[in-house]
Parts: sequence; structure tokens; C-alpha cells
Amino acid sequence: MKAVIFDLDGTLWDTSDAVVKKWNEVLREESINLKMTKEIMASLMGKNEDEIIDSFFSKLEKTHAKRVISRIFLSEQEYLRRCGANMYDSVIDTLNILKKKYSVIIVSNCQNGYINSFIEYYNLKEVLSDFECAGNTGLSKGENIKLTLKRNNIEKAIYVGDTKSDELAANYANLPFVFASYGFGVSDKFDAVINSFDEIINVADKLL
Repeated sequence: MKAVIFDLDGTLWDTSDAVVKKWNEVLREESINLKMTKEIMASLMGKNEDEIIDSFFSKLEKTHAKRVISRIFLSEQEYLRRCGANMYDSVIDTLNILKKKYSVIIVSNCQNGYINSFIEYYNLKEVLSDFECAGNTGLSKGENIKLTLKRNNIEKAIYVGDTKSDELAANYANLPFVFASYGFGVSDKFDAVINSFDEIINVADKLL
């Protein structure tokens, strides 16, 4: 069995407009003198919950920060489940082509329930073979990639993402890394690069 494993934010969709809005709504309601921006959000992409708290809520008591970020995450998920976000061009068509030859999996550092919002809004339950996230397992992205490989009896796979942390996660799992250059981050060491999502079809065929 072969698989194409994807990061989510910056690789399959861009939720930054919706997420920034929900963050600032909750911050105002909680009377916290902080403001989320798209630039700050981009810098947080790929980080897990604890890393986000350490970076954005560094001056807030940690228990308080965890309660606030839980509120934010629930607000995000509810909105995305109803309204979706900015999916990159050709994602659904491309995923449907890939699933005919490969297992299609998502592994992200997001909170539990976030990937579910993506799947539910775009009706992708039958397209994906599996998905996993740090919010569910408490594991790193590299560890979660390994977990999905074992769980699905995957013998060969590639990981597709848009940040340095995605590159490092692929390396940890001993997988070729495909850099999505249109996303939020950078990478200086990759096995292939895609400048638009549909290019992954040819790249997967070459690497797998």
C-alpha cells in the first residue's frame, strides 16, 4: 500500500481570514489586550497548542491561556464546519484522482476536531483513508505520521506540507518531503516542490 499524506493549513486550505476573526472575537470577549493578525497567524501555522500558547500567550498564566485557546478552537471549528474556508484550486478533484491509486491521509498539528470540520464541510469522508492530529494523540507531527503509516499498513509514502516543521516531520518519519510553495512557510530541503496543488499528481507518480 502506498500513500500521499498531507498537512492541512497552507497545503489544502487557507483558513486565516476566518481564524483571525474568531480569535479576535474571543480575545475581546475575554478582555485580553492582544490582537491576532494574518501575519502572526502565518507564523503560528504548523505549531501545536502548547507552542502557540508559549508564543502568543507568553504573558498570560498558562491555565488561563489554555481555557481561552480552547474557546477559540471551538469557535473556529463551529464556523469552519458551517462555512468552510479558502480551499486551494483543484484540491477536491486532485484528491479524488489520487485516491484511485493511493491512500490519502491528513496529518496535522491542529487541535482535535479541526480536521473533522474540513472533512464535514467538503464531504471528504469517502476520499480520505485516515487522518490524525496532535490534539488527539499528544504526539508530534512526525510521530503521528509514523502512527498512520503503521495503522494503515503503508509501505511507501510521501508527505506534503508548506513549512519547515513539515519538512522536519517528514524527515523524522523517513519519508520524501514535497514542499507546497504556495503555502505559509519555507523549506530549504525537499525532494520535490509543487507550485499549485494539482502538480502533486505527477510528483506522487514519480516518487511512489
